[in-house]
Formats: sequence, structure tokens, C-alpha cells
Amino acid sequence: MAIRSIKSTILDRKHLSLRSIEAAFINIDLSKMVVNKPWGYEYLLASTSLVEIWHLSLDFHKSTSMHCHPNKKTSLVVLDGKARFSSLSRSIELKPLDAITIDPGVFHSTQCISKSGLKMLEIETPPMKHDLIRLEDRYGRTNTGYEGIDQMKIANASYARFDNNKPCLINNFCNNNILMSFVGEISDLKDGLLKNMDAAILINGFIKSSRGEIKYSIGDVIPIKDIKSDKYAFKNISLLSIQKNKR
Repeated sequence: MAIRSIKSTILDRKHLSLRSIEAAFINIDLSKMVVNKPWGYEYLLASTSLVEIWHLSLDFHKSTSMHCHPNKKTSLVVLDGKARFSSLSRSIELKPLDAITIDPGVFHSTQCISKSGLKMLEIETPPMKHDLIRLEDRYGRTNTGYEGIDQMKIANASYARFDNNKPCLINNFCNNNILMSFVGEISDLKDGLLKNMDAAILINGFIKSSRGEIKYSIGDVIPIKDIKSDKYAFKNISLLSIQKNKR
């Protein structure tokens, strides 16, 4: 797995300065909805007051708009399939468990390049679904806001979801096992279900270096093997962990 960080550039800031960043709040309980998109669909998999984790499903050759979120950090994690992530200045091919962390204000798009489709997680910190500016869109949504109620439907039980941040394991979710868990200390990562996990999303707390510097914060994607070492320290964090199924 590879985790990359994408920073805002002069070109991002130029395009952002030419567009209004005012957006109407969404008065819909998105936790109960599946949002239909011209490229597939998305729905809310897990949420707290500080972070939301969305599950995205993209069809072959379809792509999200070239868009940015002016006020929130975004991370993407590929679960199954392959993606081409593009910013205004570069493109990167992503395979399962590869991740991208995107600074606020960075214009980006994601295209499915696998015939079987693309499944991925989108992590947004803080939760602000209305925080959206579309620069370009092949489906006619340029300069429009987030989808309205006419593009939504009530989610039924077939859409897996973590409720109320409680510990829970979902087996074989897009060819992965996904675990929501509370982790008291580093030793917890070396025992039980967590010892086999490959990556995690930090959904509560901080992970610091041995010198006390914050190395991972809410919404960051972390290789589990990295934080098992003695160079990091934490107490009482919450993780959404991912284990890739062996084929």
C-alpha cells in the first residue's frame, strides 16, 4: 500500500479565487440515504461529529467531477478495483489499499479504470457535505452544488453501515474485512483482530511521536505496521481498520 499527500498549489488557489465558495447547507439526513451519481453511487458508512466516511462505487470509465472542498481535508482509500486520481497538475494510478490525503482547496477527480468497477472510501474532516465547488464535470454539473433529494433513495439493509461508532466487524466488504474498534494502547494492535489489519483510518484521538509531536490526526490513513513501533505513542483512540482478503 502507498499513502500520498496532495498539497494545494498556486493553480488551485487561482481557480478557487475566481469562484464563489458560498453553499447552502443540506437539510437531509444523509445517514439514511444512498446518493445516486452519474458515475455510480455513494452512501455514509460511518460518522462522528468530527469525521464522515463514505463508501463510493464507480462504474468503468466513469469519473467524479474535477472539484475541491475549500474547508475540509479529504482522504481516499481504494478497497477494490483500480483508480486514476488526478489533480490540476498530476495523475496517479491507485490499486487496492492505496490512499490519497488531499488538503482543503485542492481540485481533484477520480476515475474508475477497472472493468469490474471501483470501490473506495472517502474520509471527510470535518463533516461538511455542502463544502463543494465543481470546476469541470462531464455530466453537466459544473458550478452546481451537492445532489438534491431527487437523486437520493432510502438505504435498505443491503447497504452495510457502522452505527453509533460502536465496535463492529464487517466481513468481506468489497473484498476486505472492515473493523471499527477502540484501541487503548499500542499492545492492542498486536493481539486479536487488529494484529492482521493492514491499514486504518483514525476517527478519534491523536497519534504522537515519542517526542510528543502529533504525527496522525483525525481523518488520516495509517499503515497499521507503522504505528505498532515504539516510535509512536497514543492512548484511547478509535480506528476504522481494513484487512485485504487473500484471493
